[in-house]
Amino acid sequence: MVNENNICGCGREIEEARLEFGFKNCSICAHSGADVSRPKGRMVYSHKTGAEIEILSAESWDENKKYFTPNGARSALKNFSRNVCS
Repeated sequence: MVNENNICGCGREIEEARLEFGFKNCSICAHSGADVSRPKGRMVYSHKTGAEIEILSAESWDENKKYFTPNGARSALKNFSRNVCS
């Protein structure tokens, strides 16, 4: 049975778990708002055969993204193939 208190502003039914915590909107509206920042991730290679995913908040990503982008040549071969004597 759908109570009119269980309806979000968009017309969808609010999930029971969200109602138990006192939320007043459905999960779709909660995660699609302009004020909601999405988490971001990056691959961390601690060993050559395996990688891990590091999940960061949007604020943490923005503060540290200068450390995540490579600077310089993309491969070791390019580093050795350029003529350093000229």
